[in-house]
Amino acid sequence: MLDQGRVVRVEKGLAWVEFAASSACTSCGACNRAASGKMVAEAENPVGAKVGDVVEVEISQAALTFFPFIAFGIPILFLFLGLALGSLISEAMGITLGFILLVVGFLGVRLVDRYISKQKKFRNRIIKVLLPA
Repeated sequence: MLDQGRVVRVEKGLAWVEFAASSACTSCGACNRAASGKMVAEAENPVGAKVGDVVEVEISQAALTFFPFIAFGIPILFLFLGLALGSLISEAMGITLGFILLVVGFLGVRLVDRYISKQKKFRNRIIKVLLPA
């Protein structure tokens, strides 16, 4: 998928690109919402884009399909696992263990995110500068 945005920061071969937020990408976790209400995503910068440049970015299809599953699927799976295992003992234990495993699931998501965000196939990439600053 291709999208256009403006480079807001450049550092060590990477650029942070600000995109207009759309309904398709509300909060899947692949981007950070900037103070302006726009979405900011990290991208490889092989074309040498500079701050203020309008660029075309190739959004990783693998990230678009895989990140939402990780961000929402793992915690929900852990929640249900905790509810099921804890309810074998008592209802209160089911709720408690469900909550504990939900938190563990979110911590697991953080660890998985740190690992897979470094994988090349999950990285966004600037493919051209459309309008230099």
